Amino acid sequence: MARPAAQPARLAPGTALGWALVVAVCMSTQYLFQPFVWKHWPVGEVLVGWGEVVWDRVLVAVTIALVLVAAMRIPAHRLAARAALAALAIVAGAALGEMALLVTGSPYASDGLSAALGRAIQWTGLALCISGIHLLWLRDSQARAAARASEFSRSTTDGLLVRTQLQLLRLQIEPHFLFNTLATIRRLQETQPDEGERLLHHLIGYLRSTMPASVQRTVLGDEVDLVESYLAIIAMRMPGRLAVRFDVPTSLRGCECPPLTLATLVENAVKHGITPLPEGGAIAVGARRDGDMLEISVTDTGAGVSAAPNSANGGTGVGLANIRARLRALYGNSATLSLTGNVPQGMRAVIRLPIGGPGRR
Repeated sequence: MARPAAQPARLAPGTALGWALVVAVCMSTQYLFQPFVWKHWPVGEVLVGWGEVVWDRVLVAVTIALVLVAAMRIPAHRLAARAALAALAIVAGAALGEMALLVTGSPYASDGLSAALGRAIQWTGLALCISGIHLLWLRDSQARAAARASEFSRSTTDGLLVRTQLQLLRLQIEPHFLFNTLATIRRLQETQPDEGERLLHHLIGYLRSTMPASVQRTVLGDEVDLVESYLAIIAMRMPGRLAVRFDVPTSLRGCECPPLTLATLVENAVKHGITPLPEGGAIAVGARRDGDMLEISVTDTGAGVSAAPNSANGGTGVGLANIRARLRALYGNSATLSLTGNVPQGMRAVIRLPIGGPGRR
C-alpha cells in the first residue's frame, strides 16, 4: 500500500520569532559602525540611540515573521507555490512593519514614506534570501527523502525477488529428488536393508541441511554439508557410476554464500553431466580465496557442453538464470557465475563473490 506524500512541516511561530529577533539585532548593529555617531555623541547616548534602532528593527522583523507564519499555514502541495506564498508574505510583512513605524511616529521613520519604502525593499531582499535558502534546503531534504524511499522500495523488491527465486529453486530441486530417493530406500529395504538404512541416514542429513535455506544467505560450510549429503544419496542410487571429491578449506567454511547456489550447480552436474553417460563420471567441489573474492567451483567429467542445456551461450537454464539474478540482487556487479568446458571432458561452473558479503559492492 502506497504511503501518502509527506507534507512540508509548518513554520513554528517560536522558531520564526527567534530568527526574527536575531536578524533584527544583527541589522541594528549597522548603527554602531557609523563613525559620526561616536564623534558627536557620548557612549550613553549612542547606546540609547542603538536601543531605539533595535526596537524599530525588531518591530519590522516580528511583523514579517508573523505574516510569514500565517502564510505558511495555507495549504500548498508544491514547493513553487510555497515559495510564492513566502515571497508575498515577506513583502507584506515588511510593508506593514514600516507602516507601523510611520503610524507610531518612530524617530527612525521620521524621514518620510519614500525612505520607509526603501527600507521595506531592503527588508524584502534580506528576507527573500533567507526564505530562498530555507526552501532550497527543504527541496534538498525532500529529494533525499524520496531517494531513501526509492532505495528502500528497491531493496524490499530485491529481497522479495530473492526469496521467491530461492523458493522456486527449492521446489525445483526437492520434489523429484525426494520421490526418487524414497523409492530407492523402499527398494533397498526389501533387498539390502543395511544399504537402505544408510541411504535413509543420508536423506535425513540432507533434509536437516536444507532447513537454513529459508534465509537469504547462509555460510559455505552449510552449503557443503548439504551437497555432501545430496551426492552421497546420488552415489548410492548410481552405484559405481559417481566419484566425488571435495576441496574446501576449513578457513573458508564460515564465508557467506547464497543458499542453494552450490546445490543447484551440483544438481546440474549430476543431471546433465553424469546421468547421461552409462559409465558415469566424477564431480569435484572446490573453494579458494582469491584476494577479497571467494571462488566456488563445481567440475564434472560428464557429457559436457553438448548435453548441458544452453551451456554453449553461457548457461541460461532456469536454475542458472536464477543464480545469476540472485547474485546480482545481493552483490550487484561484484559477483559472477561462469561456465567453461572441462578438459578433457565435462563442465566447470565457477561462482565468484566478495568475501565481505553483500555489503561489499
